[in-house]
Amino acid sequence: MRYRARAPLRIDFGGGWTDVPLYAREHGGAVVNAAITRYARGSIGIGPVRRHDRVLGRPSSGVSYTVDAPSGSGLGTSAAQNVLWVTLVKTTVANVSDRAEIADIACQVGNLLGIVGGKQDEYASALGGIHYFSFNNSVEAERLDSSPSLAGDLLSRLVLVYSGESRISGSIHDRVWERYRLGNPAVLDALSRLRDLAGAMRETLLSRDFDAFGRLLSENWECQKALDASVTTPRLEAIMDAARRAGAIGGKACGAGGGGCLVFCSAVDQRGTLAASLARQGLPVLDFDFDTYGVYLTKG
Repeated sequence: MRYRARAPLRIDFGGGWTDVPLYAREHGGAVVNAAITRYARGSIGIGPVRRHDRVLGRPSSGVSYTVDAPSGSGLGTSAAQNVLWVTLVKTTVANVSDRAEIADIACQVGNLLGIVGGKQDEYASALGGIHYFSFNNSVEAERLDSSPSLAGDLLSRLVLVYSGESRISGSIHDRVWERYRLGNPAVLDALSRLRDLAGAMRETLLSRDFDAFGRLLSENWECQKALDASVTTPRLEAIMDAARRAGAIGGKACGAGGGGCLVFCSAVDQRGTLAASLARQGLPVLDFDFDTYGVYLTKG
């Protein structure tokens, strides 16, 4: 028997960094993000093991993974792989259908592996959809895309591109959280504003004010850059400038920054024009839709 699963990647729109427990447990964090139809995919074989002609159990064999994204994309690939792994391995011992439980276990796995980061990626991958997440000692999830029209209208404005620069988020996280521990005022102010921006984004999405949403993306990017100089690069700034000249209302780097993917919000009916302009400059435009289901397991 073979089990197969897929776990969606995510685009973080606002509030990233404030989901990290070091900050969230002290001040409370908030994030708006969306699971997308780019996936970590994997499978695991289940079968009996015999020792001295006795069947002892059904351990896993032949675990394999693929990811539908460039290396160092900033789309939460490590967390999606952890969600995928937990889903597949848990299947060998128990039928687990609680996606929030899967997300929580995946967060614990990441901590054990020494991955510095927050919890938004695991929850987006496990739950799917567009969410406003609140973080403190627990995680609360408010689904924003209960109306299909919201997802469709937002999608018609967004362009996702790959910068061509892979990034390793761990070193950026180390620098930012060291500054936080030292009480750096710029970092404290930026984190507070990032948390508040997530709440403001929630309001713009619920009111369908996508122009305001786009402007908040850019404000979020400015706050990200205030955390540490390593969050941006000359390449990222050049892409931001090119997108603005092509009519983007706003945009930001995904994840911790330093490279990877960037997401932009276009003016109404201008998504195609913006995407074509960026593609002409040699930037890979990544097609996607929103994933509404979350981690998904099949058997056979």
